[in-house]
Amino acid sequence: MSRTRFVVIMTVLAAMLLGTLSSVVAQGNVLTIWADDTRAPVLLELASQVESELGIELDVVQLGFGDIRSQLTVAGPVGEGPDILIGAHDWVGGFVENGAVAPINLSDDLLAEFKPAGIEAFSYADGNLYGIPYGLENVAFVRNTELVPEAPATWEEVRTISEQLQADGTAQYGFLSDDGDVYANYGIITAFGGYIFGQDAEGNWNPADVGWASEGGIAAAEWLSGMYADGVMVPNIGNDELFQLFEDGELGMFVTGPWFIQRLRDTGIPLEIGALPGSEVAGTSQGLPFRGAQGFMISAFSENQLLAEIFLTEYVATTDFMQAVFEADPRGSAWESVDESVVPEALAFREAGETESGSVPFMPNIPAMGTVWAAGGDAMTLVAQGEDPVESFNNAEVQIVEAIGLLGSEERNIVVVGSIQAAAGCDGDWNPACEVTQMEDQGDGIYTFTATLPAGDYEYKVAVNYSWAENYGADGEFDGGNITLSLSEETEVTFTYDDNTNIVTDSVNG
Repeated sequence: MSRTRFVVIMTVLAAMLLGTLSSVVAQGNVLTIWADDTRAPVLLELASQVESELGIELDVVQLGFGDIRSQLTVAGPVGEGPDILIGAHDWVGGFVENGAVAPINLSDDLLAEFKPAGIEAFSYADGNLYGIPYGLENVAFVRNTELVPEAPATWEEVRTISEQLQADGTAQYGFLSDDGDVYANYGIITAFGGYIFGQDAEGNWNPADVGWASEGGIAAAEWLSGMYADGVMVPNIGNDELFQLFEDGELGMFVTGPWFIQRLRDTGIPLEIGALPGSEVAGTSQGLPFRGAQGFMISAFSENQLLAEIFLTEYVATTDFMQAVFEADPRGSAWESVDESVVPEALAFREAGETESGSVPFMPNIPAMGTVWAAGGDAMTLVAQGEDPVESFNNAEVQIVEAIGLLGSEERNIVVVGSIQAAAGCDGDWNPACEVTQMEDQGDGIYTFTATLPAGDYEYKVAVNYSWAENYGADGEFDGGNITLSLSEETEVTFTYDDNTNIVTDSVNG
């Protein structure tokens, strides 16, 4: 053990004896960590070492990645949450605004061990750091090198290659994407000069500057519209269809992320992972995808915050641990000295997310980002279905701006969202901005909505103020699971939401 670690551990033990960490002693010297199934085994390997050196038990609770986010604000305030949790950097804004995570203090020497991009991702506008980053990720452009030997420089060239592959009968499609996936398609938007939020002089995201329907955003929408209108691309394609077509040699190019490295290997197709194309019209050399980061955060509800920070800085922020996390899930490391060359595909994804001037921008970690997904995804889906691209993107921007204006306001607009919406009269399902399924305020925090629905199986939840930034599902959980509804015949159903408990029910399930 190094002298530094010995001194730190002795200091912690002394503090515990003096009562500084009396709350930890009262709880039996346990640190509870919420982790997903990939990171939990790596953490468990530390358990015996931590217990022998600190006398602290690690209680590693395995949860689904999305469940970690939704459960914190429910379990934390009543003392049933974690001390430490794993999460994505874009959760930070909402967590900070809700007082759910605590800032972390790192020495200058330790900060230097991390890639600056990782520290940037978990830093918030208040100037504090809210996470110990371990992973960095971004999507990249994947192509079958037998069908497409040279990487296209622009999206205009992507269309030309696609048309040629179809004309020759070489492959069904040159390029396809999941039309409703804003994250995967954002590199097309930026290649044509579009953006979601602008940034101020200090680099902070500016939710007052929405660029979804900017000149560049509209240009991207029109490019997509032309691809779909001419049959070069087709709608309603998900990841399973993309990979199957690619594996069958019927798809030349698509966009995906490092979480599918093993699936790419399993295709057996000769491929290359590279940067997203730019645009000849916009004069860009590269489309910039969102960059994401994952890390360890400390719950603000924890009574063991000091011990949690020491555990993270002494055990997690080490080369051995960071190497193990990377190899368990090779999405790119936030730790400078991790050897990424052991997974060449991960290295290729990371390099695809770099430009001559540095890394691509991170996905905004501000609460306003929650207003983008539904509106932006719906706009892209409408374009894929043949709707006017200008009108679709302009309407989406209006929805985003209106939803941002309602963030943090006392106004409560409750909308039933789910697969019931089209049947109830909305243009589509899962749209928090559809006022057709908006609930009526009955007073005392009770809201209701009634619709006659045909026989079938449905899922639903509620969203607040026309965005996904605040939503409640089963058992009133924030960002919780969908509620199921099965109707054997056409039925009038009344949905009831209690804003005091966040519980939503229906007249069929009771």
